[in-house]
Amino acid sequence: MTDEVLGSEDCPLCGGTGWVLEASDGRRQAHPCVCRNAAIVRARLEAAGIPQRYRDCTLDNFSDNNLSLTRARAAAREFVDTYPAVDAGLLLVGPAGRGKTHLACAILSELARTKGVTGLYVDFSDLLMKIQTSFRPDADASKESVLTPYAEIEFLVLDELGASKPHAWVLDVLYSLLNTRYNRKKLTVATSNFEDEIDPSTGERERLEDRIGYRLRSRLYEMCLMVPLRGNDFRKDVLGTRIRSRF
Repeated sequence: MTDEVLGSEDCPLCGGTGWVLEASDGRRQAHPCVCRNAAIVRARLEAAGIPQRYRDCTLDNFSDNNLSLTRARAAAREFVDTYPAVDAGLLLVGPAGRGKTHLACAILSELARTKGVTGLYVDFSDLLMKIQTSFRPDADASKESVLTPYAEIEFLVLDELGASKPHAWVLDVLYSLLNTRYNRKKLTVATSNFEDEIDPSTGERERLEDRIGYRLRSRLYEMCLMVPLRGNDFRKDVLGTRIRSRF
């Protein structure tokens, strides 16, 4: 974020510069404009990389229509309210359509808005592709340049953990990334459709450990508190109903 983008373009006080000039005792003095903080927050949220679909997600508009989802939202609220005095991140698990990505993005957004946290969102499959591409001879980016932003950022959302099943050498790279964050006491919120035990009702036939390996799952035990999300598929039951009602 640079000074040129710290003010609101349509602000009548500073004209978008983020600074207001006033005369005092014959001298001109500059002080921050009231629009500056709002512009900083907007820039911070933009830099976080939250997908467009989830940028309006908040803890308040999360649909918690059963006890499991109510508890999940309460865990997310406690995490945000307590941050940075928290010992571990969160691992949000459950079948597709239960609101895991909504909660994760809402946590990132609220931390950025209310506590000045710098964070990043990354989709697990996209991260795998970036890592794999970095090892190609003609790669534009090195492995280090790919991983460093995610290793050093204050707060990380790792979405859809286990959605793709990586090669063993890629798992080693991912372990190094999460281990670095763990050792530096940087917090991570992850989501996954896979759990530690197979639930036949979900249709999944693999455990999270089967998807990401023992070492990575073991590290997550130390890094994150598991928060299960149960209930009906929101996308199917609610969003699908809204779409059908239009026709």
